[in-house]
Amino acid sequence: MVGNFAGVRISEFLKFVGADTSARFLYVECADDYYESLDMATALHPQSLLCYEMYGKPLERERGAPLRLSLPTKIGYKSAKYLTGLKVTNVLARRGYWEDLGYDWFYGL
Repeated sequence: MVGNFAGVRISEFLKFVGADTSARFLYVECADDYYESLDMATALHPQSLLCYEMYGKPLERERGAPLRLSLPTKIGYKSAKYLTGLKVTNVLARRGYWEDLGYDWFYGL
């Protein structure tokens, strides 16, 4: 499914909070114990969003509220839902839920 998401560019959010975008990774944690990580180039891509709307309405819980990733340049499992935390880092303790089970980490489209 291709959704019509709206939100803020991850790059703009990181700039707003003063994050070090020269770090290698962005790591996210989710309310459902899911976790994911991105290389910083993907996080800073102009199409990479932190989404809080879908089809012009506030994001619903079943679609990932309160906040979800939208990453059009990546496979679907990289677009984590129910975000509760973001961390800019140079070291990853865990790569991602599916990646830690053997799936490809970079998986671009």
